[in-house]
Amino acid sequence: MQPKSHLSRRDFLKLTACGSALAVGCSDLGLDEPAPLFDGPEINEDEFVSFNRRYYNQGIDPATKLPFSAIKNGSPSGETDPLAIAYRLQYLVDEPLRVDEVDALLTRLLAAQISDRPPRNYRNMIPRLQLENGTAAPATTRYSIVENAVLAARVAMAAQRFNGTPTADKALTFLEKQKTGYNQALAQGQGFLPFEADASVFGLSPTYMDLLFGGYYASVAFVLSYIIGGTSQIPDANAGRTSWHSMIAEQRNYMGKHQASTTGVHTIQTPLAKNGSAFQFFHALLTLEREAIPPSLYNGLYNALYSFLDASVFDRVPGIYSAGPYKGGFLRDNGLARLSARQRLQSTQETVVNIDALAIALKLFDENSDERKTVRGWIGLFATVAEATGALGYYGAMDRDGNVTRDLYLRQNGAMILLKSDGPALLDSFLKAQGKPGMREMMSDVKLEWEGASLNRIDDTLPLPIRAERLFTSR
Repeated sequence: MQPKSHLSRRDFLKLTACGSALAVGCSDLGLDEPAPLFDGPEINEDEFVSFNRRYYNQGIDPATKLPFSAIKNGSPSGETDPLAIAYRLQYLVDEPLRVDEVDALLTRLLAAQISDRPPRNYRNMIPRLQLENGTAAPATTRYSIVENAVLAARVAMAAQRFNGTPTADKALTFLEKQKTGYNQALAQGQGFLPFEADASVFGLSPTYMDLLFGGYYASVAFVLSYIIGGTSQIPDANAGRTSWHSMIAEQRNYMGKHQASTTGVHTIQTPLAKNGSAFQFFHALLTLEREAIPPSLYNGLYNALYSFLDASVFDRVPGIYSAGPYKGGFLRDNGLARLSARQRLQSTQETVVNIDALAIALKLFDENSDERKTVRGWIGLFATVAEATGALGYYGAMDRDGNVTRDLYLRQNGAMILLKSDGPALLDSFLKAQGKPGMREMMSDVKLEWEGASLNRIDDTLPLPIRAERLFTSR
């Protein structure tokens, strides 16, 4: 049954007609067919993926074959980063006939790994790279450890897809060379991997991956399973699993409770993210099979999605609050304030909405389910906004007044073309083949609790898209 607060125009007409017909049945009025969930547009998933793939028409450096991290005002950024490379690699791994492109990309990654070159030592991690004159050189001394974990997971997918080939050997070499960097970071990071480090002094960031929804948690789980332990820095082979258990411990995973914005009737129990940003909840699903998501985590993700959409109905915006481009920059702390772990003293702003995390959330639901149809409808609503779509895919964000930022970032665009990727299954198989805890085993450790009991899913269907003519209107 649909929630009464979200009746579509057709539902209203149907109820009115039946109420006044008295002895005349609804079927006599020609209204016996199932009412639609909503009247607005709904994306076709295959066409959605195909359309966003166009980014690669201009977003690949012709000399290095590495993907540009962004296309701003129609021009490539001239840089790449671990996330952009990771999503490009996962896309290529899904196309087995493109093994030559995977091989070439891995060759570039191996060449970009820098170790033992004083005074700058990247410990085989990949920073942002400047793409110029056929070279890929470090653009900064700082590098993101969590984004390297995202890349490492995709390299492992390639190793499994092309197992027993020289391409797989390159992938395994890349991962082996990164081991020292991860292990040294964990050894100095109080039992947790830090988010960032600096190649000039190997200074570690003061923030650590000690919160489940602090970043790309499934990729972090991969690194902690496969890479950590059994080294000179950390002899304990189980150190990674121990760090994972600490990261997902109840006392570090904060929970919140709030009333629904649109009705105030429903109480929503949700896990909290570092900045309340939707990408912190959903981007990790690109590394997980749906069957690997344990029940309480699934319930938590559903409740978070419900809360995002509920806020979007209230604010009359066509997407959800997540990291995205704005005024020439990229807002990583953009999120839904009530879903931010304020106990962690993190900044959060509700400035722009977008659809990349929303598109990934499709993976939570069966293809023909009402929930998946509802999410497709929200994406279709985003597409109704003037200038929301460019020649190379959907733009990255719009503000609460409907002003579109006409920039495309591969970390968003790439995520929207991996809805049905084989990558998660490959990653799980890779870990098992290496005698390590698989992704399903790692994720089975996650148990989100509310007052000592497993977190329950809200007993309500997802909020439906609002009508396009009501977007951005004041209350």
